[in-house]
Amino acid sequence: MLAVVLYAAAWFAPLFDGLAPLSIDRTSEGSTPRIQSGRRVVLVSIDGLAARFLDAERTPTLDRLASEGIRAEGVVTVVPSITMTSHASMLSGLVPKEHGVFFNRFEPWRKLRFPTIYSICREAQLGCGLFAGKRKFVHFAEYESGVERYQYAEDSEEVFRRALHYAEQRDPDFLFVHLAEVDRMGHQEGWGSTPQRLAIADIDAQLGEFVDGLIALARPLAILVTADHGGSDTTHHQDTPLNREIPWVLWGDRASITSSQVHSTLDTYEVIRQLLSH
Repeated sequence: MLAVVLYAAAWFAPLFDGLAPLSIDRTSEGSTPRIQSGRRVVLVSIDGLAARFLDAERTPTLDRLASEGIRAEGVVTVVPSITMTSHASMLSGLVPKEHGVFFNRFEPWRKLRFPTIYSICREAQLGCGLFAGKRKFVHFAEYESGVERYQYAEDSEEVFRRALHYAEQRDPDFLFVHLAEVDRMGHQEGWGSTPQRLAIADIDAQLGEFVDGLIALARPLAILVTADHGGSDTTHHQDTPLNREIPWVLWGDRASITSSQVHSTLDTYEVIRQLLSH
């Protein structure tokens, strides 16, 4: 009977996407003053961006950030290499069996209760936001009061716009920006296809404008750009190098962080923790 219930829940899960909250705003909650970090830290996750597709011609912004900052080579995501599982590990530093996130859609009965970067935000009284291109990312904000503002948007340009507006309005310490188009094109047309490469180029150009906007706010800034998984053919679930190898670029006021510290998406959590604490 239990197996039937679980199967039915998984089958109907896509229907719940329309029930996912599109925004959460806690900026007016409570009276605890914010304590500003020494630098603003921005994590940009380009969903589905395989490390092998970065080059100076197609991704000049990322190439510049890597040449001026650091680029860790051979970084891999977790297994299974799916969006929610990987981002749970990215934000917590926990392996999948520890955080238990093996679902990959918005499921309203789920409550994520493990500590993440946003737990650091809450404990240190920092201002932190989450802006995403997939509705299921609300799971990382619903039960974590360290997320001061969460917003979903359908396309990367709008995700960037809302994140920058929040930065201008609230002067936050940590921003997590998730972009979905590269993954969508991979599933529709294939990893490495012309449509996907065009999506990569578009996001790279938008990233350049976003970085310029953050620099104009005149605060010490660290930007980390990575991905949750790569892909091959039109999928990314199998445990293969093409699916697991991800880009990892850190630019700006990066303190004493070196590329030798980074081997997997699990290390992203510790790097951000260090950047926020100095």
